[in-house]
Amino acid sequence: MKKLLLTSVIIVLTSCSLTSADDSAATAIAEQWATAFFSCDYHEAAALCTPESERWLRFAASNTTEHDLALLQEKTLEVAATDFFPDANDTLRVVEVEVRNFLQPTVVGAPSVLQEEGVFHICVVKRGGQWLVRMAGLPRSERQSRD
Repeated sequence: MKKLLLTSVIIVLTSCSLTSADDSAATAIAEQWATAFFSCDYHEAAALCTPESERWLRFAASNTTEHDLALLQEKTLEVAATDFFPDANDTLRVVEVEVRNFLQPTVVGAPSVLQEEGVFHICVVKRGGQWLVRMAGLPRSERQSRD
């Protein structure tokens, strides 16, 4: 997990498209949050979120089963920011994060399935000088299924 986080930070710091400290900080928070969220570490994810996002984390946690946690142990989770969408006049960034080997929620009561990859847009806002993830719902992959 530490190796994955270190690799993610190195990618962010060496990426030529990231030009400002705010963009780098927002991208790093989005990656840290995605790593925690998709690892079902909801306490860590909550520490990186706005207070109003906590209800979505509680909802996700209430639907996580032992079976889900066992599935996560089968493969190594990978998270990497691939792009970001800055707004120079605002304290909002949308960071595109590619996630590999994560749990895809299904209908309530049905077992989750392990997905090979997905792309998520993570909204990050700056409050009180600190970048935090703002959840308006549970993350949904932007990558469309081939079905």
